[in-house]
Order: sequence, then C-alpha cells, then structure tokens
Amino acid sequence: MNDNKKEQDLENQKEVLIDEENTIDLEPESVEELPEEASEEDTIKDLEDQLLRAKAEVQNVRRIAAQEVTKARLFGVEALAKDFLSVADNLERAIDSCADDENSLIIKEGLELTLKSLESSLKSSGIEQISIEEKSFDPDKHEAISLVEDDNLEPNTIIDFVQKGYSIMDRTLRPAKVVVSKKSQEK
Repeated sequence: MNDNKKEQDLENQKEVLIDEENTIDLEPESVEELPEEASEEDTIKDLEDQLLRAKAEVQNVRRIAAQEVTKARLFGVEALAKDFLSVADNLERAIDSCADDENSLIIKEGLELTLKSLESSLKSSGIEQISIEEKSFDPDKHEAISLVEDDNLEPNTIIDFVQKGYSIMDRTLRPAKVVVSKKSQEK
C-alpha cells in the first residue's frame, strides 16, 4: 500500500516545466494555493486597516482628553472665582462707605490697594471684567434688573451699571446687573 500511495503522490505532483518560451506549467495544487495567498493578502490588508484605525482612535482619545483637561483647568475654578467676586464687591462697598476724614482715608487707601491686588489676581487667572463701555444691552453679558422709560434713548440702552460682571475666557462668569431703557408706553 505504501508503494501504491507513493505512486499516487508522484502522479498528483507535477513538476513545473519550463519550455523554451519560459512558460510555466502549474500543477492543480499550486492553482488552489493562489486564492489562499490572496486571502492572506486580504487578511494582511484588513489587519493593517484595523491597526491604522486603532492608532487613529487612540490619537482621538488623547486629543479629547487633553481638551477636557484644559477645560477643567480653565473652567474648574468658576465656583472659587464667584466667591472671590463677592469679596471684590464687598471691598468696593467698603471703599464707597469710607468717610472723608483723615483716619478713614488711610483705611480707604488700604482697601483700594487690596482691591487692585485682587483684581490683578483675577485677571492673571483669565477672569476679566465685562466692559462698562458697552451701551447696548447684551443678554449674554448683562442682566437687566430694572427698565426705565426714556424716549430720548434707543430701547435696550444701558443707563446704569448696578453690579460689575465678569467673564472667564470669553464665557460669562457673572453677568453685569444693569438698568436698561425702554420706550414709554402711551395710553
């Protein structure tokens, strides 16, 4: 049987014959292997594609994580900053309440220096005062606490600032409280 099996193997195996024109006679088994090689190439391409996608996903996760860390660093201080803003408001009220006698002037000067120091610390942290130069009401930056009828002014013109507003990196931390004009209603 072994001899018989060997003979069958020899018959099944064809040698590659190269004729004078350099053509190759392929045996049936090698023709079957070509599709397997193509599938291996497809597998390699699929794995390379998966690798590129995984690398891109990791890069996106890193980028998003870096953005989240930046946001947390910039905006994570909002609660603390709001507490400091109330301290600044109290210092301004204390300055306004100081009398004009000589002893009060020394206290007033100390309070003003303390307020300037606090404002510079807020500014270095990215917290800026909302400009009081603006004369038109912006609901993103201002909070209207009162409306005053005035036909001489355009509607939604800011007449007075009651409390300063602050922003952090172009995002409103606390809106400025303002008095706004409106057209009078004739009855």
